[in-house]
Amino acid sequence: MSRHLGFWKYMNGTYLDNQKVYESTCIEGEKTEGLSVLPISDILTRVSEVFSDYDKLDELNYESSKGSFTIIATERSVLFDCSWDMLPTELNKIIDIMLEFDCPFYDPQIATRFDGR
Repeated sequence: MSRHLGFWKYMNGTYLDNQKVYESTCIEGEKTEGLSVLPISDILTRVSEVFSDYDKLDELNYESSKGSFTIIATERSVLFDCSWDMLPTELNKIIDIMLEFDCPFYDPQIATRFDGR
């Protein structure tokens, strides 16, 4: 079992049902109208920089004694599939990276998006 951290960016003036966006875009990989295209290559580069102390198994898989995660990216969303033993400080690093790209955190475990709305 793992913990999911979901991220996407709404286009200006758009706000959709977050759980539906998570399921259709992050999980199913469907294109959802109203979401911005993300700079996935830049995001992956930033993750690699911030998590340089992790073993990088490939571009999408990281592990260390602090936990592990896999990145599942579409052109409009990024989902981090993190091990349950991943430290909270490490989870916060992921959230901070994605905020650099204006993508607030959606926590599907509690069905809440932390975007201030």
